[in-house]
Amino acid sequence: MRFGFILLFFLSCYHLSAQVTNSAQLDFEAAIKVLRSGAYQEALDKFNRLERTGFQDKKLYRFRGEAKFGLDDFQGAAEDLDKVRLTSEDPDVFGMLGICKYQQHEWEAAKYFLLKAVPNGFKNSKGHLYLGYLYYEGYEYPKSVEQLNAAEKGGEKEIQLYQRRGVGAYYASENQLAISDLTKVVKSGKAELKTYEVLGLAYATDEKKSSALPFLSRADSLKSRDSKVYFELGKCLDADKKFDRAIDAYSEAIELNYPGSAVYTARGKSKISAGKVKESLVDFDQVVKMKPESPDSYRDRVEASVRLNDWAKVVTDLVLTQALGSPSTDDYALLAVAKFNLKNFQGALEDVNNAVSKGAESYSVNGKKYSLYFLQGQCLVANKQFEAAVAALEKAEVQGEQSDDLYLERARAYVGMRKYEKAISDLEIAQKNNSKDANLYYNSAVIKEEIGDVGAAVLDYSQAIKLNPKDALAYYGRGNGKAKKGNLSEALADLDEAISIDGTNSSFFKARGNIYYQLKNKDKACFDWRKAVEYGDEKARFSIDQYCKK
Repeated sequence: MRFGFILLFFLSCYHLSAQVTNSAQLDFEAAIKVLRSGAYQEALDKFNRLERTGFQDKKLYRFRGEAKFGLDDFQGAAEDLDKVRLTSEDPDVFGMLGICKYQQHEWEAAKYFLLKAVPNGFKNSKGHLYLGYLYYEGYEYPKSVEQLNAAEKGGEKEIQLYQRRGVGAYYASENQLAISDLTKVVKSGKAELKTYEVLGLAYATDEKKSSALPFLSRADSLKSRDSKVYFELGKCLDADKKFDRAIDAYSEAIELNYPGSAVYTARGKSKISAGKVKESLVDFDQVVKMKPESPDSYRDRVEASVRLNDWAKVVTDLVLTQALGSPSTDDYALLAVAKFNLKNFQGALEDVNNAVSKGAESYSVNGKKYSLYFLQGQCLVANKQFEAAVAALEKAEVQGEQSDDLYLERARAYVGMRKYEKAISDLEIAQKNNSKDANLYYNSAVIKEEIGDVGAAVLDYSQAIKLNPKDALAYYGRGNGKAKKGNLSEALADLDEAISIDGTNSSFFKARGNIYYQLKNKDKACFDWRKAVEYGDEKARFSIDQYCKK
C-alpha cells in the first residue's frame, strides 16, 4: 500500500514537471517569435523571465543576445553571445559579436568575429561596413572597398563610408570611384584634409590637372604633410603656367622627403620656365648626383646649359649621355649645335650627319623647332661646302622650314658660290617676313658688306641700330662701312658709341685707332691700339711697333 502511494507521488511530480517544461518551451518559442517581429524589448523581457524560472536551454543566451543587440545594448549582447560562440557555427552569432566588439572598440576581436561571419553568409550591412572600416585601418584597401560596396548595397549611406571608400578606392587604383565618393563628401560639407588630398591626387593621376588643382590647393591651405600632394600640386601649377608657385610646391615636397629625383627634375624645369635658368642647375646637378648612371640625368641638365649658351657643358653632358646608354637622334642634333657654337664645324657636321642617318628630321633649341637639314646646311656653310649646303637648306624648306635664319644661311651659301643675286633675294625674303628683327638686319648687313655692297650694308646696319640701339656690333659694323666710304668723322662717332656700350672689345679699339691714325691723331690712335692689345688683340702690336715708337 505504502509502495503504491510513493509510486503515485513520483508519477504526479513527473507529470507536473513535464507540464512546466512544456509550458516554458512554449514561452521560449513565443519569445523567439516576438523577437523575429522586431519587438526587441518585449522579447528581452520574456527571455529574462524564462531565465528567472530556471529555463536551461543555452539557446536562450543566443536569442537574448540578439534581442539586446537589436536594442543597441552591445555590451549585454556580447556577454550573452559569448556564452554560446564556442558551441555555435551560426554566422549570425559571430556577426553580432563582431559588431558588438567594434562598438566597444575591441578592434582585433571585431575583425576576428566578422571574418568568421561575413564570408559565411552574415547579411547585416553593418557587418560589411565595420569590416570595411577595419580593412581600411589595416591599409588593406581593395578588401575595404569590396566590403564597403556591400555595405552601401545593404543600405548604408553614412558620409564616413564614402570618405573611407573614396580614399581606399584611390589606393586600390579605382580613381573614378574615389572621385565620385570624395566629391559627395565635399558636397556634404564634412570634408577633411584627407578628403582634399586624395580627391586632388585622384584627379591628378587621371591627368585632369585643372580639376585636381583646387583640391590640392585646399590641402595645401590646410597644412598637408603629404609630399606627393605637393609634387602633384607643382605639376598642376606648371600646367597652369604658375611657375613660381610650382617651384614653391616642389620645394615643399622636397622638404617633406618626396622620394626619388623626379621632384628635382620637375623643379629645375619650372625654374627654366620661370626664367630662373641659372638657379635650375642646382636641381639638375642634384639629379646627376642621385642618378649618376642614368643618361636622362645628364639630358635634363642639357636644356639649362643650352639656354645659358654654355656649349662646352652641353658637349660634356651629351658625351656622358652617349657613353651611358643608347644616344637618341636628339642627342646627336644638340651635340652638333653645341660643337657648331664652339666653332668645331667639322665635328658638328659629323654629328648632324649621324642624326640624319638615324632618321631624325628636326630638333629644338630654347623652345624653337628647326629642321635637321637646316642644321646640316649651317654646318656645311661653315665648312665652306656651299653647294651641299644649298641642297640641305632646300630640303629643309621643302619640309616646311621657313625661318628667317634659313634664308640668311642660304644667302651665305650663295655668297660662297658667288651667286650674289640669289643671296640678295633670300635676304629680302627674310627681311620681308620679319621687319622687326634687329639681328636679321645685322646679319644681312654683314653679308652685303662681304659681297662688296657697302652702301646697302650701311643701310642695314642703320636699321639694326634703329631696332636695337644697344647693339654695339651694329655700330662697329656701320662705323667700318662708313670708313670704307670715306666718312671718317661719322665712322668715329659710331665707334665711340660701340665702345661706350662695350668697353672691353679689342676689335672696337683697334678699328677706332685706325680711324684716328687716318685723321692724323697719332696719340689717340696709339692709345686705342694699346687698349686693343690689353683686351686681347695681339695683332695691334704691329701698328704700335710701326707707328707709336718713333
